[in-house]
Order: sequence, then C-alpha cells, then structure tokens
Amino acid sequence: MREWIPAGQTSLQSCFVPDFTPHDLRHTWASWHYCVHRDLLRLQTDGAWSNINTVTIYAKLMPEAYKDQIERWWREGPHVGNAN
Repeated sequence: MREWIPAGQTSLQSCFVPDFTPHDLRHTWASWHYCVHRDLLRLQTDGAWSNINTVTIYAKLMPEAYKDQIERWWREGPHVGNAN
C-alpha cells in the first residue's frame, strides 16, 4: 500500500500499487527475447508493435551471458524455494 496526503487536503489516502505490473513484464520479455534471438523484426512481430521505434523502447541490450539462463527459465519456469 502506498500512502500520501494529497496537496490541499489533510487526510491520508492509500492505494495498492504493485511492485511489478504487466507493463514491467513486457519490458523484461522484450529484453529477454532480444537477448535470445537478436532479431528486432521478429521481436516486433512477436510483440505486436506497429513500428520498430517502439521495439527499441521496450527492449534493452543484455549481455549474451544471460541467454542460457533465459532459455532455461522459459523451458522450466521458476523454481520457487529451490536453490537450483
């Protein structure tokens, strides 16, 4: 929960704000996709973006070293509570 007192008011307001949103996850997915495939046109198609400029806003360059870990996560999913 996030709490604040709006300007000009005296009472505290609160609202649930998640730590991660679907929008955040879309950025992560785009960066992972590009790390694995290194293909902006494929990313544009798979992400359903209308132009390549939008693709470059969402996808961030990641080191090649993460490729194997990303592919494993896509294959097996998260291992919550498992140290492997």
